[in-house]
Amino acid sequence: MPDPQATAAFLSDGLQLQVVEDGGRFLAIVDGEYGAPRGQAAIEFRAGPEHLVESLVLALPHDADLAELAGLVGGQRVSDTEVSVVDPTTEIPIRLALAPGLAVSVPEPSVLRPRRMGHVNLASPRPAETARFFIDVIGLRLSEYIGEALFWMRTDTEHHNVALRPGRTRSAHHLGMEVAGWHAYQPILDHLDSQGYKIEFGPGRHRPGRSLFVYVCDPTSGLRVELFADMVHLPDPTAPAIGWEPGDRMTKTLNTWGPLPPESFLA
Repeated sequence: MPDPQATAAFLSDGLQLQVVEDGGRFLAIVDGEYGAPRGQAAIEFRAGPEHLVESLVLALPHDADLAELAGLVGGQRVSDTEVSVVDPTTEIPIRLALAPGLAVSVPEPSVLRPRRMGHVNLASPRPAETARFFIDVIGLRLSEYIGEALFWMRTDTEHHNVALRPGRTRSAHHLGMEVAGWHAYQPILDHLDSQGYKIEFGPGRHRPGRSLFVYVCDPTSGLRVELFADMVHLPDPTAPAIGWEPGDRMTKTLNTWGPLPPESFLA
């Protein structure tokens, strides 16, 4: 981030994430997922000349064989708990970790704080190639796609945990953070307004995943956070992916309720 202190203020003042500084890096902490007794730093960031993605961490089952995994993905075992492999299209290192790299105390409950990090929406100069890497190498399942440009993939049953769209290497369009449901938006959005942060797009409903959404941006870095709720689950691992034509993005999929986003969202 070009100004990590300002981004820290956006995440802590605006979204009530607990942000701590540790040796020049900042850790933004959300609640433990589904009542877990220990929390996790959902976002780690530090100072840099521009807003870019340094790595993406995906958790592994506790009984995963790291030596076997490193061979399967063509990656490198970098520690007793982690294998790393680089996506050749986006140049983003994918870190596959046996255990959280940092377990922290869960912050005090707050109706204003998102529950957890649910997904990341990455940009790629060749999204179809990147999707093949995540599916064929990492093992994600394709849930939905629009032409050769937009892809939604899942690690388990939730509609998507990694999504892709066209864009420059090592960049993210947004981070998706889950809120409790429709009732959660009013206090959160009122609070964002009280802190001087405005909605970029929403509320609305996406057709892919059927999720409710609101997008808000850090004005200093452009870090975009989607506050989503009610994401559909796909329990059948053999379910075929849903496909859409390129022209369906603006007319059928982006917002089933109608209003389209500003140009800033589409850039």
